[in-house]
Amino acid sequence: MCPPLRLTGHSMGRFPTPRWSLRRVLLAGGVVLSACDRGTTSRAADVAAVPGVSTPADSMTRAASSSGWDVAAGPFVVLPTVDGGMVAGSLLLPDAADSTVGDTTGVGALLGDGQLELFARGGLVSAARLSVETPPAGEAGCTAWPVARLAVEAGVTVQPWTAAFAAGRVTAIPLDSIEGLAPRDSAALAANLTRLASRLPDDSSVTFRGLPFVVLRAWRARGADDAFVVAVLARRVNQEDQPQEERVVMVVDTPRDDARSWRTGWHERAAGNEDELVVAEPLLAFRARGANDVRLLFGRDDGVALGAAVLSRRAGVWSVLWESAIAGCG
Repeated sequence: MCPPLRLTGHSMGRFPTPRWSLRRVLLAGGVVLSACDRGTTSRAADVAAVPGVSTPADSMTRAASSSGWDVAAGPFVVLPTVDGGMVAGSLLLPDAADSTVGDTTGVGALLGDGQLELFARGGLVSAARLSVETPPAGEAGCTAWPVARLAVEAGVTVQPWTAAFAAGRVTAIPLDSIEGLAPRDSAALAANLTRLASRLPDDSSVTFRGLPFVVLRAWRARGADDAFVVAVLARRVNQEDQPQEERVVMVVDTPRDDARSWRTGWHERAAGNEDELVVAEPLLAFRARGANDVRLLFGRDDGVALGAAVLSRRAGVWSVLWESAIAGCG
């Protein structure tokens, strides 16, 4: 079984480094790899979409599940898998335990009419109909999330996506990549982010202290009441046999153009061998149906274990709203 990933954190804290072996960071544009199903054929299950079935998640109340998941966001979230192309993914059930991630009992009823909305960081990209299969048989000691199959209308090409929810459950907050900015604006944003990263309070590593940060990726929120930036930065020590790297994921509130008013609302820091480092990857900013608070969905995959978490900003404070169970191999 996989050691559990516990993404507990604080508004000015960080998700602790996962307790499994850190093998590699997710870098494929936000696409999350499924664990323990490489090169294996899925077995169909009696859990196809059931039209017309309503679920308790249809309530407009601000109810939360036992895991902290906001049921207004729907009964599941789907993350894509590389080996499934754009029409397959992993179905993450919010209340699953590490030992029950592959259990598809009752999933058919959760799917409702099976209508699914696919999102990229920039917003809604496509719609599909969802069906689910039991996870493929893996090696001993491995678990896997159920396999999500996506069907689209004839002639429709599914665009790259980073997360999917039941139709009508969430509204995306578009994130613009720093790469799309004018060079001058991009450089200014990068400079402000590196300045904030260098001032984070938990810089306890002698190895990296004083070294400059480089912005690897960054996205700005538009359309939110209070703007923010989510970014991944790194600083490196070049050693011929074992290059070391520290990576920081930051969420920075940017209410005004004046960078002096910016503040870091949440961050995660991880360090290790450059080829074995893994940090949370931002997949989508959104609001759940009927909710005003901003949410950020993160995925984490080290090639062995797959999990996700949601941050929420309420009254200007970022905190962990929900964290999934873990599927993967020990």
